[in-house]
Amino acid sequence: MKPLRTAILGCGSIAKRHADILATLDDVRLVGYCDQNVAAAQEFAKRYAPGKVYEHWEPMFAELDLDLVYICLPPFAHADEVAHACRHGVHIFIEKPIALTSELARGMARDVSRSGVKCQVGFMYRFGEAALWLKERIGDPTGARAFMVARYSCNSLHSSWWRDRARSGGQLVEQAIHLLDLARFFLGEPEAVYSSQQNLFHAEVEGYTVEDASATVIRFPSTSLAVVAATNGAIPGRWDCDWRIVLPGLTADFADPNHATIHSTASAWPSVTTLASEKNMYRALTLDLLEAIRQDRPPAVPIEEGVRSLELALAATLSAQQQTEVRTGAPVAG
Repeated sequence: MKPLRTAILGCGSIAKRHADILATLDDVRLVGYCDQNVAAAQEFAKRYAPGKVYEHWEPMFAELDLDLVYICLPPFAHADEVAHACRHGVHIFIEKPIALTSELARGMARDVSRSGVKCQVGFMYRFGEAALWLKERIGDPTGARAFMVARYSCNSLHSSWWRDRARSGGQLVEQAIHLLDLARFFLGEPEAVYSSQQNLFHAEVEGYTVEDASATVIRFPSTSLAVVAATNGAIPGRWDCDWRIVLPGLTADFADPNHATIHSTASAWPSVTTLASEKNMYRALTLDLLEAIRQDRPPAVPIEEGVRSLELALAATLSAQQQTEVRTGAPVAG
């Protein structure tokens, strides 16, 4: 089969992670790079494979006869790029969060549904071997009783746009959304969320308008609860993301999506099982999308999942602003 003609839109650090994988695949041919910083796009063309460089995506979609685009834009930069891809029949990978408003995200989902292209969202934690093991164990979360406690912590000034809530959405929306997505992945669709968010450690930093500490409680109609704590005031140089899920007869402690310790407590003789894998979740994400395109099936994380996890994060932010619980969950229609 002919390799899929592929372009990268947004040539920043996360795009490098994806390009490192795409450049090794026989099923992919990198032919275009787009970034408002043209020098960054030119550097990708030199580093990975020769291709045409663009400052804006509209001529890129019009000229390159693409099969696939990797959209790796920061949250504030999303506009009509998904609509253009759909109009040209180009399959899509899009990094999280897919937008900063529900309206734009839902418009993206409608465009994808109507065009018939495949769209995978970059929630790679769902592909971890330990995460998949527990998901299979839980099965349908309807009626389940589960308690999830999750933590995301780091300590970095990040880039200027990340520190600006108007451009990033905040730490929960831009970063800890991975844990909100996992809560949905394991426990189903939430019915309400309450969040408290503060800037405890960066109040004196000019332009730092996002929260650097948050505590979010998510309630599910399945009688499950999840608590997500996030901070940007912890240990410099470390990016910790871990969680515990308590089920009847089972407690799972995750060091990351590939590594977990499973405590079976249902019998009189509790047992401990260790799950460990070195699976490259970014590669798994890409291979699933390529397979979905070739087999004409839905990808594992379709754009509707990106909408729902974004809307949960936005509801948590609204809750913090209003200091009250916010109900969640109107269906995402195609």
